[in-house]
Amino acid sequence: MGDKNMTSMVPSVAIEFLRRLTGKQVAKLVRYSWWPASEVSAQCGIEDELAFSLTAGPLAVYFEGGIILGFSSDPSLNSVIVWDEAARGANQNPSSLGSDEELFAISEYGRFSTVFWKQLVGCCVIGVTILKHRQMSAKELQCPSEVGLRFSLSGGKSFIISHGLHDNSDDFSVLEEYQLNAVELEEIPIS
Repeated sequence: MGDKNMTSMVPSVAIEFLRRLTGKQVAKLVRYSWWPASEVSAQCGIEDELAFSLTAGPLAVYFEGGIILGFSSDPSLNSVIVWDEAARGANQNPSSLGSDEELFAISEYGRFSTVFWKQLVGCCVIGVTILKHRQMSAKELQCPSEVGLRFSLSGGKSFIISHGLHDNSDDFSVLEEYQLNAVELEEIPIS
């Protein structure tokens, strides 16, 4: 991560970078949506407070020390992906999420998110776990198929960066534990 290409990668390729998050405090979470927050409910057929979790678009997580990670998913890899958003210049670079004029920022607090997301600010990362389905098709076995990343935080909180784990789709979502679909997952701790 942090190379000239600033490429996104599956979590298993970014293990060393993700391990550096242990002990770091979450400063802010921003979901970037294809639609303004006020339109997500109609576009996605969900309640306003679920816009942060279930809108279409990437997530940026800001950690203490200037670390900013971007997250999304790539259906061709059947996996979530991660990149060093700070290396893209956060809001100063045209390739950064904050500078993309086609994306609309949704904050972790307010009427377009549940109270849970605001409660994560100030929590420290205790561990990160890659999630994979226990049972996979032949096609899924040919891909990285890292369908989730679970962040365990201080205070017993955790959230999941997800590739379809709420509805068995290939949609990117950011989930509270209760939103996780009841599927059997293999957990691979990386920190």
